[in-house]
Amino acid sequence: MTVLDVLARAPWRRLVATGTALLIAAWFLWRVRAILPPFAIALFCAALLDPVVARLTERGLSRGKAVAAIFAVAVCALMLAGALVLPPAIGQVADLGANISTYAQNFTSSADKLTERADRWFEERRDTLTKLGITVPPSEFVRRQAGPVSVAVRDFLDAVRVALIGMLGQVLWLIIIPLSLFYFLLDYPTIRARLIGLLPTARRTEMDRLVQDVVETFGAYVRGLSKVCVLYGSATTVLLWTLRVPYSLFLGIAAGVFYAVPYVGPALAMASIAVIGLTTGKGVAFTLLAIVFFVMMHVTFDYGVTPRVVGGSVGLHPLVNIFALMCGVAMFGVWGMILAVPVAASMKRVLVRLYPQLGQTPETASETPPASTPT
Repeated sequence: MTVLDVLARAPWRRLVATGTALLIAAWFLWRVRAILPPFAIALFCAALLDPVVARLTERGLSRGKAVAAIFAVAVCALMLAGALVLPPAIGQVADLGANISTYAQNFTSSADKLTERADRWFEERRDTLTKLGITVPPSEFVRRQAGPVSVAVRDFLDAVRVALIGMLGQVLWLIIIPLSLFYFLLDYPTIRARLIGLLPTARRTEMDRLVQDVVETFGAYVRGLSKVCVLYGSATTVLLWTLRVPYSLFLGIAAGVFYAVPYVGPALAMASIAVIGLTTGKGVAFTLLAIVFFVMMHVTFDYGVTPRVVGGSVGLHPLVNIFALMCGVAMFGVWGMILAVPVAASMKRVLVRLYPQLGQTPETASETPPASTPT
């Protein structure tokens, strides 16, 4: 008999005592909420990795050896990536920081040249443009917008600085999350059984299936998106290196990370390529060519690679996908955009599980065979 079953039959005194205990537990968790995220992340990762552990145990390994094997592979992969990718990437970032003033001057001179050309073009067609309602020269328009743009840039840099400081303050998470993940993976079946055991007996099987659906959806999405981000970053690095764009490795890593944020991420990557191209003296024509090739590669991923790797695990209509992204960014910002798609897909799986008719394709009149007429 579960806690909920007992509460359903308990006298009012036991009900009050249990309710008080639950309120105290909720109050305690609220007070220590600052330390809960790393444990929640570790538990979430354990749920995603549990199918991998289950496959290894089916091949004869004990659960402890399977978990140890996963951690060994992860450590080796991180060490290999750190040895091959991290040093040159850090070197490019350091070089970018050392030459930032020179690049800023290059960008200013390039912007001045473009503005001069735009002003000459405006003067040659002033009469026609004035009839169309365009009376301000490009240089004047840029001067008016310089203030708001500088404020927006300053706010963005301040937000980045605050985020970096916050990340540095969570260095302890790098120890807590792997350690917690190890023990969560070891005992995940027991933890899952105990959580399901808190539910009424009649609902356990149904809720267990719902949990499995949600975990499978999240796991498939995260694994697929991770593969696509690695491929996207690698393709961007190769493309920019082939085009001789400076800091190709740094830009490729950034593009791979940004790709996890739908729509906004690729736009940031394209803007970064444009800024690097213009500030390092590559010229407008070369920068436009690099952007065109990048857009072609991005379209290839969006319509070729990503649907094959990630699309099958989501199965959302494009309108639902866009609506979920907008809801996610409105409620939780960038993290909302990243998690909006798997959350929406999980909600769809839950609704289909609870209401199977939602997953059925309605029969149309054209698909219904015509009734035979008596002769």
